[in-house]
Amino acid sequence: MTIYYAKPDQTYEEHLEVVYKAWKEVVEYKRPLIERLSNKYGFSVERFLKGSLMTVVLHDIGKNIEPFQKMMAAIREKTKFDRRKNYRHELISLNFAFEAWKELNKESKYSVFPLEVLAVAGHHLPVEFTFSSFQREKIADPPFLYPEGFQEALILAKELFAKEGWQFPHLSWELARVNGLWRLNKLLECLPQLLSKNEYDRERTLFVLIKGILIYADWLGSSKTKVSYSISASKDHIIEVLKKRCQEKNIKFNGLSLFQQKLSEQEGDVIAVAPTGSGKTEASILWAVKNSRAMGGAKIIYLLPTKATANSIWSRLCAFFGEENVGLTHSSANLIFESEVDNETTSGSEEKRNLLFDQSFIRPVTVGTVDQLLTSGFNSGKWVLKEINAANSVIILDEIHAYDGWTLGLIVSMISHFAQLGARFLLMSATMPESIISLFQKVLPSSTVFKDTELLDKERSKYFTKDKFIEEDIAEIKEAVKKGHRILVVVNTVEKCQTLAKEFEAYDAICYHSRFIAKDRKAIEESFERARLVIATQVVEVSLDIDFDWLFTECAPPDALVQRAGRVNRRRDPERDSRVLIYKADAKAEKMYNPINAPDLLEKSFAEFKQASSDLNEKDLLTIVESVYKDYPVEEREGFSEALTQYEQSQKTRLAILDNISPRNEYERTRMEKYETVTVIPYCFFAEVCKSSPRERKWYEVRIPYWYARRHSRLHEGVLFCDLTYDSKYGAFLKPQDRS
Repeated sequence: MTIYYAKPDQTYEEHLEVVYKAWKEVVEYKRPLIERLSNKYGFSVERFLKGSLMTVVLHDIGKNIEPFQKMMAAIREKTKFDRRKNYRHELISLNFAFEAWKELNKESKYSVFPLEVLAVAGHHLPVEFTFSSFQREKIADPPFLYPEGFQEALILAKELFAKEGWQFPHLSWELARVNGLWRLNKLLECLPQLLSKNEYDRERTLFVLIKGILIYADWLGSSKTKVSYSISASKDHIIEVLKKRCQEKNIKFNGLSLFQQKLSEQEGDVIAVAPTGSGKTEASILWAVKNSRAMGGAKIIYLLPTKATANSIWSRLCAFFGEENVGLTHSSANLIFESEVDNETTSGSEEKRNLLFDQSFIRPVTVGTVDQLLTSGFNSGKWVLKEINAANSVIILDEIHAYDGWTLGLIVSMISHFAQLGARFLLMSATMPESIISLFQKVLPSSTVFKDTELLDKERSKYFTKDKFIEEDIAEIKEAVKKGHRILVVVNTVEKCQTLAKEFEAYDAICYHSRFIAKDRKAIEESFERARLVIATQVVEVSLDIDFDWLFTECAPPDALVQRAGRVNRRRDPERDSRVLIYKADAKAEKMYNPINAPDLLEKSFAEFKQASSDLNEKDLLTIVESVYKDYPVEEREGFSEALTQYEQSQKTRLAILDNISPRNEYERTRMEKYETVTVIPYCFFAEVCKSSPRERKWYEVRIPYWYARRHSRLHEGVLFCDLTYDSKYGAFLKPQDRS
């Protein structure tokens, strides 16, 4: 008897059995979501589950062909196989799925289009109108078939259906002879006529459920992994970890603050405003634990503005939930080619599994940049898995004030979409103008607004404006360091940060900005507690638990200045000599550090602080923020209104359910940055990185301007290396002739 394989170390039967077992587990976990969406869109849960199981039992039936079996044998025997001779098994499998779908629809029809067939066709590679994933198959001869393998696969499918008490449709093995590419082409030709615009939401949501559960089950079965779907931590556990952290820092723990206590008891959507140092992160975790349990074990997704802040919060959440339960996802994934994590020909790889799980929000808790969820609206990457997981999650959006008009518009659309699917949101910031609160209340009409009023009358520092540029006051900064104060200097550009850090080299200044590789940035962050002088860019504004005496800062938007000031006298000691000195912004900062594209924003910000008293409490700071932004309505920010409709345009282009393979669509981006950046690895780390695993590479990554990367980067085996000078103390330097 011939044995047919689905994976190098799994026979076809073994693979189907473990994928079926994983399917039952996934369906049980996703059942509240399935039932919620069944009520919303009016489809039969049983019919959905039959269709879902059908995709599972038929997704790999096309592997019973000669080229695939030869490839499996070569991998097992560690011999070479010319992969150009392979044939995409999905194109065989989809023929069986199509006939089974027709039979199931005779019993109960819930979709105008065979979504299950498209899920099977695209469970490994993207499916779109150009069939770019199947170029080889357009010219290849039909593969040699193993009738016995197909017959055995159909018997197994029938047995698995019977375990659920259902009858599997009668199918002939000769369906394997049908040209799958022709069938897929015919289906996509019909899609525009079958799918009307007013059905996009319903069909897309059904497709996400069907394909998402299939990929979930296939990945878990292939990797032989036991997955935790949600966290089990309680409120008491979070408090115990808090106590321990306070003890380690020699801080007296007096229990939860009123703000933290109220947030920990709140169910449903929340908009939270609280000054820096008020324990917002811990409060958000308590809210997430409460709401995750209320939703029957929802995932927790924590999203931030930048990669650096995401890394920092990831470390903090690991302390609460355990590193094995907390995924980290951001732009690092751009350095990893699909071939390195191909789950078709590999099995059981921990490296591959971790990459896939982190990128797809599969872990119980995921920390990332907001971009990672926003891209799902463009049908990019692993959008189906992100959607199915986010739809059953509690989602924290930290530092929600920190986005430009375009990104904010996408965020509003994203919140609206997932809130309708049942996700719960917590939107947080230390400074949130009333116009933004009002905006989010419209998209989350049942949300509760919480403000930490305990600290509003508290003063933290004395505020002074200096009518000069910061580099003109080097002597005063040096004098402050000599007097023994812990000094933080914040400037608006990386180049100025590096220049000043070298100026203060004799004072053991720590340089900190966005152009450090992750390994060095982590070491720098760990050294902050001992530092006497730190010179940084705006990366210090959010999610870093650091504490200094004096702040010397270039002018920035008022909310950014409040964030920077929050790194000084964090615990509001009234006896402490704490000062914030604000300097004029230079012309370059006016151009690049301006989230709402208002030419006079920094000028107005400086003027407001200049005319204010030096004694400012938290309420006064919020008043300044409101005063500066009152003339800049959110709805009038550049790109905001266009972004509100961008997802609709993207869905129209791809008829809601097709994949997006556009590498650089001008309007399908999460940030409309004037200075776009990209992740690279400095060429000086070439030897080390070539010996590293894809997951280890993240420690060597750095973000640089896109224009510079285009001139000085090159790919090596899927990794983007860039020619630039790198120093572990000062970070990456662009070539002098290329700076702009």
